[in-house]
Amino acid sequence: MSTTNSMQNVGWPNSVSPGIGAFRIDVPSDWSAIEPTGGLIAFLAPARDNFRVNLVVFGERIPPDKDLGELAEEALLGAGAHNIVAIGMDGAESDEQLPSAARRADLVLEGRMIRQLAVTTEGPDRSATGVRSVYALVGSCLVDRAVDDEQVLTDMISSFTVTAGAPVR
Repeated sequence: MSTTNSMQNVGWPNSVSPGIGAFRIDVPSDWSAIEPTGGLIAFLAPARDNFRVNLVVFGERIPPDKDLGELAEEALLGAGAHNIVAIGMDGAESDEQLPSAARRADLVLEGRMIRQLAVTTEGPDRSATGVRSVYALVGSCLVDRAVDDEQVLTDMISSFTVTAGAPVR
């Protein structure tokens, strides 16, 4: 404990701990948004056959030793997925893009075959220790309607943009 009576007021987020960055995403106009338990935001399609196609955005500060592909797989494993398949190459397609990793799995939830897509990406806000904002976007649709619904989820995920820049130091 300090023996001086000097205090400083520290706000958060700041350059030492920048917090999770802001983002934008394109969503079909007939979908609704909710605040999910454990996530930042979730988007729900109108109900069809007692199921709502959905996309949940998760975000947290992650240390540099955690790989984006590993994090995408963890997102699917948490739902009970087993046969997880990588979609494309992990990393950034260009110097202007942030790195990402995509995975897909089919699993049974409540007696229905569900396809889940998980894409992880990171913000440009690495702290001095390498900790950065990582976002996991997890989309779910019925396997028997995946031809149409997976494209909508892919379009949404592709539109995801981190809008917060690197912290001011």
